[in-house]
Amino acid sequence: MKDLIGYPSIDPFPNCPALDGYHCVTNSLAKIFRHSDHPLSEDMLLGLGAGMGFIYWQMKMGTGTYVFVGGRGNPKNFYKDLAARTGVEIREITTSSARGAESALLQALAKRTPVMLGGDMGFLPWFHFPADYHFGGHTFVVCGFDGSKTVLGSDMDPRMAGLKKGLYSPISLEQLSKARNSPFKPFPPKNLRLEFDFAGFRRPGAREILQSIEQTIDFHLNPPIKNFGVAGMRHTASQLLKWPALFKDHELRMNLFNFYIFIEIGGTGGGCFRTMYSRFLEEGAEITGNRALVKGAEMLKESGKKFTGIGLMFKDAETMKGIEEKIDAASSKFREIADLEEEAYRFLKERI
Repeated sequence: MKDLIGYPSIDPFPNCPALDGYHCVTNSLAKIFRHSDHPLSEDMLLGLGAGMGFIYWQMKMGTGTYVFVGGRGNPKNFYKDLAARTGVEIREITTSSARGAESALLQALAKRTPVMLGGDMGFLPWFHFPADYHFGGHTFVVCGFDGSKTVLGSDMDPRMAGLKKGLYSPISLEQLSKARNSPFKPFPPKNLRLEFDFAGFRRPGAREILQSIEQTIDFHLNPPIKNFGVAGMRHTASQLLKWPALFKDHELRMNLFNFYIFIEIGGTGGGCFRTMYSRFLEEGAEITGNRALVKGAEMLKESGKKFTGIGLMFKDAETMKGIEEKIDAASSKFREIADLEEEAYRFLKERI
């Protein structure tokens, strides 16, 4: 990918840097919060919205079976909970009308303020995925406009694990409409646009931080179904052992490769969001004065390292040998993570 930083024909709006970051949602939010002169770290934004979780989801996609293993949590109420804990009004606006979505976007850009959007990564020109790749759960920011047919996107380099380099890239309104109006499942973006009102902003204090941690603990220890939380990790460990009999060779390899994508480089900050969340706990310890959060951070940082180990195990899944032995090893590692995280959440629950 060429260096996309700097297109003099489309200048970014004032105070709209292409921030390096970790996760598309929190990186986009960090830009919006910074532009409004209320900067919060990506880690804090993730934590306040109770945004770390665990899910194992197996679904039919076309003629094959697709497995999603992810570390995001609270997807339905993330923005609502973040808003409640920061005093910022956040509205998620979706529409089936591509024309209406474009009109509303141009009205917002006329005010020279950045706009956070959802879009299908497969249609965004700064990414270079295979022609049949689609992921509509992605978010990014538009922060410039040439006044005619092209806007300036702000995003991150998807090839990097951990801290990803921020970038600017021009995108035509036609390309943007295609990405925003993509019909592809499982996460069609539905022309998502977010609106913010910072009039009631307040910096998060001990109450908001501890409340969000309690919410995260409850999700992991008392999930609504066995696919989520700590139970979901143990479910993953057992399901993994069935994969060689369930999938044909190519499908098996691609689902194993997805561990590398969803755990390590797919905007998780590395380690399935655990590394980001551990930094949130450390930041929270400074604000609340509760040193138990430091111990919890250490435990979840260790969990993140174990997750990274699983992801890297399948980086070369398409060509590697000894798949069944690696599946056995990954299954054992998921059980280790489940035990470690259950201990961490029970420790934190007793001390907050």
